[in-house]
Amino acid sequence: MTAPVVPGRIAALRTAMRERGIAACIVPTADPHLSEYLPAHWQAREWLSGFTGSAGTLVVTGDFAGLWTDSRYFSQAERQLAAAASNS
Repeated sequence: MTAPVVPGRIAALRTAMRERGIAACIVPTADPHLSEYLPAHWQAREWLSGFTGSAGTLVVTGDFAGLWTDSRYFSQAERQLAAAASNS
């Protein structure tokens, strides 16, 4: 049985952070141009968390990962993060 995708990605990020002495990683929903529609290359928050909403910030530390978003996405974020943590 394979590990769920999102927890595996968070674990890999934590490993890279530990190797480089990084305490926290902040992953916003943005590109350098603050584009409304992000090219796939800049969708790191969605890739790491599984949350597909258009607004949110992911913060990952050695023992914590949290997603902040606005009230439009509270229900969606709760469903998607729970599913991402348990599914591959």
